[in-house]
Amino acid sequence: MTLRPVVVLLAAAFAPSISAQSKPKPPRLVVLCAVDQLARWVLDEALPFCGDGGFKRLQREGVTFANCAYLHGCTETGPGHATLGTGAPACAHGIAHNEWFDSATGKPLYCVSEPVPALPEFPEGKDRGPGLLLVPTLGDLLKEHAAAAKVVSVSVKDRAAILMGGARADAVVWFEVATGRFVTNTRWGRKAPAWLLAFDAGKPADALFGWNWDRCAPDAAYDGLVDDQHFEMPHPSSGARTLPVALTGKKGNETPGGPFYFELFLSPLGNVLTLQAAEAAVAGEQLGRDDVPDLLCVSFSATDLVGHMFGPESVEARDTVLRFDALLAQLLEFLDRDVGAGRYAFLLSADHGVGHTPAWVKAHGGTGGNVLLHTYARAAAEKALQEHFGPAAKGPFVASALEFSLVLDRAAVTAAAAAPGNANGNADADAAFRRACEVAAAGASKGQHVQCAFVTEDLLAHPGGDDPVRRAMAYAACRGRSGDVMLVFEPNWIEGPIAATHGSPFDYDTQVPLLAMGPGLARGARIDAQVSPGLMVVLASALLGVERPKAAGEAIPDGAMGR
Repeated sequence: MTLRPVVVLLAAAFAPSISAQSKPKPPRLVVLCAVDQLARWVLDEALPFCGDGGFKRLQREGVTFANCAYLHGCTETGPGHATLGTGAPACAHGIAHNEWFDSATGKPLYCVSEPVPALPEFPEGKDRGPGLLLVPTLGDLLKEHAAAAKVVSVSVKDRAAILMGGARADAVVWFEVATGRFVTNTRWGRKAPAWLLAFDAGKPADALFGWNWDRCAPDAAYDGLVDDQHFEMPHPSSGARTLPVALTGKKGNETPGGPFYFELFLSPLGNVLTLQAAEAAVAGEQLGRDDVPDLLCVSFSATDLVGHMFGPESVEARDTVLRFDALLAQLLEFLDRDVGAGRYAFLLSADHGVGHTPAWVKAHGGTGGNVLLHTYARAAAEKALQEHFGPAAKGPFVASALEFSLVLDRAAVTAAAAAPGNANGNADADAAFRRACEVAAAGASKGQHVQCAFVTEDLLAHPGGDDPVRRAMAYAACRGRSGDVMLVFEPNWIEGPIAATHGSPFDYDTQVPLLAMGPGLARGARIDAQVSPGLMVVLASALLGVERPKAAGEAIPDGAMGR
């Protein structure tokens, strides 16, 4: 299989996916739902213990895309939500990582960093926006198509809400741990939404203080899961690594505040608040109340935060998935009542998957571990560069090792290459830097647990190839954002003392669910064709009657649309 050049990818697949005569009436509301860190394998293991009204309802009444996987290998929250908002892979939408090293400032740059003034009511909401996105979101295109359409995006994570909602949304809101409130800023209006002010005034986070987190399902739902593993993070409220626990933020705490809001953020309660905020947004913005279709983007983050802290094989992680299934059923029931059954479409996917904990992998005969992967890769690259060019005169050659990438110090390389008597020098600064990237990649690939390393410019210039890892990294490559060298670590080896994580181009991180239900979609269908989560935006475009985003190059598979 050969990767099409990026320019072809961005221009492909503009043939109509359904005929004009069979085109259904647009739903009043389309919901794009993201579930953070929901690997396909995680859902498959939990699904037998789910109720009938959540995931199983979407399967029963909608379309299941059984072979959905990200094209890009940068399987992180920012890139994934940008794909779910735009339909494009990272190489097109430009969100290469959650953050990347900015050579101009010498500092990391957050993927939703943007100089935006705060609203008076929400001083903590400043300086965030979608300005780093290189392509429009579906919401942006819907507003261009129909100015009267409403677009709202909600999540406890700022980057999730912002990258799905886009620049032209009517409201984009997220949770601030410091204050326990959902906030926004002037990027989306000069006045705070009245419904958001009313929602925050009710102090919904405070109402959850002291909530008892215990198992929500019968014992059979947790069979085979071993609680109290050494790698799990202790619950702040109890100091223990087991359920049940009453969430208060820290031992002896008697009032809600910062510590409690932080623990709430790292628990299933984050999804409870997200559901409450989404319902308030639907009611407050009057979404789905007329024949001008609206768009709601909602991302549920608790699965990610709990998975990182306890690992996907933990009792806490399984319980969080089962609790989300119940919340999903509640959300669908709410939409049935408020918008009307059959008058909305609901599409669900995930921003990325997750790997097993290294301890689980080793217990099952595999290899893996928690080590300082970026430190090892950086040291190996630096050693190779010094052997090739000689010692750097002004600091190290490697300026940054961050987010699966290395950034080189161009000035240090240029100076070393131009030094008199350097046998490997080159007076051409660009040629010298290109050679330095090649040397760094070759050196980094010899670092501990580095599977391979790619020169980013090579991937941009020649994205084709049959190697699936190289292909995934080509879809992840963004000039100036992916670093000068892109790293792939060996499977099941992760950075630092964390239970589990994601970010690789391997199946456990790229394969996620994709479910779609609503008018215009097939009912009870299973599609086995290979698709990516970007198809969610393509499907939603067809349902809304707007032109698909140009960077969303997938065709709708046969059998997905209803008659």
